[in-house]
Amino acid sequence: MSTDLRALAREIASELAARDRVATRGAPPEQQDRSTPSHVYHHSVPDRTNSPQSSIAPPGVRFVRSDARMADFIDHTLLKAEATRADIDKLCEEAREHRFAAVCVNGVWVATCARALTGTDVQVATVVGFPLGASAPDAKAQETAQAVRDGATEIDMVAAIGQVKSGDWNAVADDIAAVVRAASGRLVKVIIESAVLTPVEIIKVCAIAREMGAHYVKTSTGFHAAGGATAEAVALMRMVVGDALGVKASGGVRDCEAALRMIANGATRIGTSSGVSMAKCLGPGPLPLNDLLSLATGHVGTCHTCSSGGSSVPGSY
Repeated sequence: MSTDLRALAREIASELAARDRVATRGAPPEQQDRSTPSHVYHHSVPDRTNSPQSSIAPPGVRFVRSDARMADFIDHTLLKAEATRADIDKLCEEAREHRFAAVCVNGVWVATCARALTGTDVQVATVVGFPLGASAPDAKAQETAQAVRDGATEIDMVAAIGQVKSGDWNAVADDIAAVVRAASGRLVKVIIESAVLTPVEIIKVCAIAREMGAHYVKTSTGFHAAGGATAEAVALMRMVVGDALGVKASGGVRDCEAALRMIANGATRIGTSSGVSMAKCLGPGPLPLNDLLSLATGHVGTCHTCSSGGSSVPGSY
């Protein structure tokens, strides 16, 4: 990442932090803490302790709990059009078994997942305006409201990518704000399709997502020909949003090496259909947050996920 981009990202992050302080100054005590609520990160909540582990961890992992397991990062995902009821049932069974952060499904399956996961900590995420982001804001809002009625607790919306590329930032902001309002307090992740954006566009849309009240920024749909998540995009997104928002890496994150590199660069969620293989490969214990890159290197070419098919349900993400 160039020095100029780092400077721009830091400038925007500092400006947003300053606005937060001004906005809450003089507000009632219950409104003064604008730090990320614990539900935003689900299992992977920000670690603001002064423990030795958090103080020496790489910058990308200072936002997660020191006892976080691999499964705590996983949004267990199945978004293929041909997914069947049996596939969705299996997805939920796997999520319950491994205690993943969430399942992520198309809207038609939200009620099914909500029923299957009742009594667990696994969240039900669904996609809105997927995969193009080209729906009207009102349509995205209505889709969101329906998902909430069906039991969704997290909304992964695709930003208005065409407006981002056009530099129509007011339209981008209005689009995100419409979904945040319709979500009625549920967690909102904004998919920015980072592979088709310039670094400056990534910076701007992430800043807008934060300003409009979203809880996460997310790299990709996983359906765009330009590609999915990169560690560089994750790092840039994290630099912009600081510790105010989560960062979700998705699209092409199919093995432990890729997932660990994303986490080391600031991801607090990983959207993947290979979560079962990752959880089995890395085990049920906490990740060594101080040594993620070395651990990632050790998984190159020899990782269980390299030869495994990921989830036992069809489709990859």
